[in-house]
Formats: sequence, structure tokens, C-alpha cells
Amino acid sequence: MLNFISFGSGSSGNCYLLYTETDSLLIDAGVGVRVLKKHMRNYGLSLSSIHHILITHDHADHIKSVGNISSEYDIPVYATKKVHSGIKGNYSIKKKVPSHNIHSIDTNVPFVLGDFVITAFTVPHDSSDNVGYHIVYKNHVEFCIMTDIGYVTDEMKAFI
Repeated sequence: MLNFISFGSGSSGNCYLLYTETDSLLIDAGVGVRVLKKHMRNYGLSLSSIHHILITHDHADHIKSVGNISSEYDIPVYATKKVHSGIKGNYSIKKKVPSHNIHSIDTNVPFVLGDFVITAFTVPHDSSDNVGYHIVYKNHVEFCIMTDIGYVTDEMKAFI
């Protein structure tokens, strides 16, 4: 069974969890670590159960805690090269993602993380790069997430 939880959506922080009994994806990490731990405990989960982090773009309300979480729990972070560069250069993010946890992805090139096949696609926004994610679980359940979209493009429609 595929489960989805929103821990925050808006200018105060964006963070989502997509998980199954055996695998999990944290999508964005824009809420504080203490807040995220509290929310996860409320669902009977812990940060140590997160296997992968996907980042949509490099604005602080999407990446606030990514370095802390990745460092403390040794979780790989997947984003485009431009987004990883934006995270490195963002002065408001004090703890950066450790180099061994930085994994660059390309738009429109599917990749596999555990039980998920993920395709990043371009989403219009005023960041250095912005992607949505189309996620397929066990070849039959599809999930699509986009944040901060300015308008709907033909590419987005195809994934929706």
C-alpha cells in the first residue's frame, strides 16, 4: 500500500512523505527537524525510516532541513545539478548535504529507488531549477507531485 503525508505546504515550509511498508521518499525538507520528528512520531514513524530525499527546487521553504537530515541519518538526496548547486550556495542553509549523499538526476530520465520508478519533469517557477516528480510504485500505482507551479505546461499535463 502506498501512503502519502503532507507535513507542510506553503511559505512556512514544504515537506511530504511517500512510503510503503518497505520503502520511503521524503519530498522536500522545508520544515524544521524538530517539527518533522514530532509529526512523524504522531504517525508512528521516525526519521530513521526515510530511505531517500527528493528535492523539487532550492528555495529555503523546500530545503531548510535537507542538510541536517541527510547528515544525521545518512540519507541520499536526489535533485538536478542546478538544484544541488543552489542548495550549496543558499546562505540560509547552514548545514549542507554531505558530498557522498549528493545524487544528481536529469529531467525526463526515469531512475529507480527501491520500489519506486521516478521521473523528474520541468515545472515553471522562479528558482534556479524546479521539477515535479512522477512516481510509479510496483509498476501499477502512479503518484505525481508538483509544487509552486506558475502555470500548467504540456509536459506537466502528460505526467498528470
